[in-house]
Amino acid sequence: MKLSIGCSLVCWTAAIAAEPTDLVVSRYAPATGTFSGCTHILFQGEREIVTAGPRLQIRDRSTESFRDSPVLSFEDPHAVAFNPHDGLYYATDTGRHRIIAFRGLDDEQFEISADTIAGEKLDRPHDIVIDGDGWMYALNPNRPMVIRFRGLGRDESSFDLAEHLRYSRALSIVDGTIYVVGSSAGRIVAIDDFSNGEYRVFTSFGKKRDAPAGSWSTTGLVPNDVEFYAGKWYVTSYFCPTYADGSDCNAHKFIRFSTWDEFENGEWEDISEVLPRDIVPYYMTVHEDDLYVATFAHEGDGQPGRIYRIRQSPSASR
Repeated sequence: MKLSIGCSLVCWTAAIAAEPTDLVVSRYAPATGTFSGCTHILFQGEREIVTAGPRLQIRDRSTESFRDSPVLSFEDPHAVAFNPHDGLYYATDTGRHRIIAFRGLDDEQFEISADTIAGEKLDRPHDIVIDGDGWMYALNPNRPMVIRFRGLGRDESSFDLAEHLRYSRALSIVDGTIYVVGSSAGRIVAIDDFSNGEYRVFTSFGKKRDAPAGSWSTTGLVPNDVEFYAGKWYVTSYFCPTYADGSDCNAHKFIRFSTWDEFENGEWEDISEVLPRDIVPYYMTVHEDDLYVATFAHEGDGQPGRIYRIRQSPSASR
């Protein structure tokens, strides 16, 4: 079944409200204006952290406005995570090819930084995630390498996926399995056992060529992220006018499905129209009962972006 919510950017909010589906989608942040090129939102207690522009954007609760964190300026940061096992935040300082760790968001100081982990030189590290046991995982995108560590300089190892993936943007952890998002290859690798090298590879239906961005008709899927929410898998793709070669960059940029067989057979549901047109949906975050999607306009000055919140409508659970 396809959602049929016809809307432009101007009429988006009204159209969503007028077209009941099993999803309720709303603009979450910022309340006014836009972030600069936002890629990710982290919830840590009541605090919210958005990676956007040269400084992290933070607020202490959802009723407040976002403000610049005084933590040192970043260059093109992509993600931040909090590790409760050591009380540190870890952020990918992507443009400076390093990961930094810091104790708080209201201090200019940081604890430690690393440009090499497990003997691997960091090259535009993108995503960073933490599992329930305190293991951290970071992703080197260009020659796909998943790096695991307990802390910077402690218990480091790596997992090379260059045989299956090329340019790769994201990591997710669902029920203890690590999902590596192979963007240009249109594949998702599920690492079931990192220590023993056990993994599965899922190839998206309709892949036409290897590319870091594109459109459904020119490249097939170019996944940015994968998350599991309310019993279904959700996948975003890097589709935008610049890389669409005149084709529709909105079709299949946001999809969902129930099984990986459906992903490989093209039996997914295209839900792209629940988001504004011509924006890139990037990293997703599951928090409590909602799914959050960071978005930005690839072509806009400063790549203006917003966070959207997706939740199951009350009628969907009846």
